[in-house]
Amino acid sequence: MSNLLGANEIREIAERIGVKPTKKLGQNFVIDPNTIRKIVAVAKLTGKEKVVEIGPGLGSLTLGLLEIVDDLVAVEFDNKMAASIVNTVAEKVTGKNFHLIHQDALQLTELPFAPTAL
Repeated sequence: MSNLLGANEIREIAERIGVKPTKKLGQNFVIDPNTIRKIVAVAKLTGKEKVVEIGPGLGSLTLGLLEIVDDLVAVEFDNKMAASIVNTVAEKVTGKNFHLIHQDALQLTELPFAPTAL
């Protein structure tokens, strides 16, 4: 099981890399681990899915998803957040297949695997 990010850790990461969520990009940072677990529970994942997350930001939901699934591709456009999420996942998760695609999701033409349809 991974360690989810809490409010203080999210604030620290955001401050360290110099980012603030912007309405223009539709960014929101989920800071409550219980909310993340509820979101993941609603997806009813079995653990066998191959998941694609668009706009993982600092990785809050990413870590929650990786508590369940073994294969996750995250597509992040923001340079600072893309670099940060790689470090966050490396620090908090082992034994999972995490791939970051650093580009605009609207321009994405292929993935390293076919995602599972829910």
